[in-house]
Amino acid sequence: MGVLRGGLLVVASILLFVVFLAGNVLWTLDKSLDYETIKPELVSVVREVIEDKINVSEVVGGEFAKMEAYCMNNSEYVFSHEESGRVFEVGCEVVARGSDAVVEHAIEEFVEEIYHGQAEESMFDFSKLKESVNSYFYIALAVALVLFVLVFFLAEAKSNSFIIAGVLLVISSLPFVKIEQFLFWIPFGFAEHFTVFFSKAYSVFLISLITGLIVLAVGIVMKFFKVGFKLFDFVSKIKSKEKVVKKQVVKTQTSGAKKVVFGKNK
Repeated sequence: MGVLRGGLLVVASILLFVVFLAGNVLWTLDKSLDYETIKPELVSVVREVIEDKINVSEVVGGEFAKMEAYCMNNSEYVFSHEESGRVFEVGCEVVARGSDAVVEHAIEEFVEEIYHGQAEESMFDFSKLKESVNSYFYIALAVALVLFVLVFFLAEAKSNSFIIAGVLLVISSLPFVKIEQFLFWIPFGFAEHFTVFFSKAYSVFLISLITGLIVLAVGIVMKFFKVGFKLFDFVSKIKSKEKVVKKQVVKTQTSGAKKVVFGKNK
């Protein structure tokens, strides 16, 4: 392998590792920002926020008798809270489950508004952030594929490209084992809530680790079979040479025997 080719292989491998690492970060964010994943964390935050403005349990308790009466002939009950200015829309199937169910429904509605950036208390739009992260993740995936193809053509032994990619993917997955503990060292007050963005880090670690090990195993098997084929060819060549030598010996012996026979006949 030439110096230029080797240098390009090193650069491509480093870039591939960086893209693997960035891809794992983006994939973790994408999975962690799923509504059903982030919802429990948002619910706990919303309970604290909403309690400062409005006692939902108290408001629902004051309206619940009206809800039950109204829902006898209707499918939805709508009421507003003057102090907070919030409007609550509650399906009568929720009212039928009791006042606690109505309270949970009101909080979940608020959580959904925050997730989609529709509430005043929203810091940003979680749903749009997820879409952006998802698109960047697929870009990283495409770049990783291109870099792997480059490594494949630069590697003198093609099996080495799989071994390099597998090792790099395994290494890039390791920081995600304890990433949540690392985030607690961030010197900001919101660091505790920031961990919600990496709640799926461990599952990403496992998937990346297993995928990396599979790719590594493919490379090792390719290298093993290549060595095996070379060994098989070497043994075959030795056997073929032995056969040629045996044939020559047999011919020599046969020709010698014929000479002896002809000599006696004379």
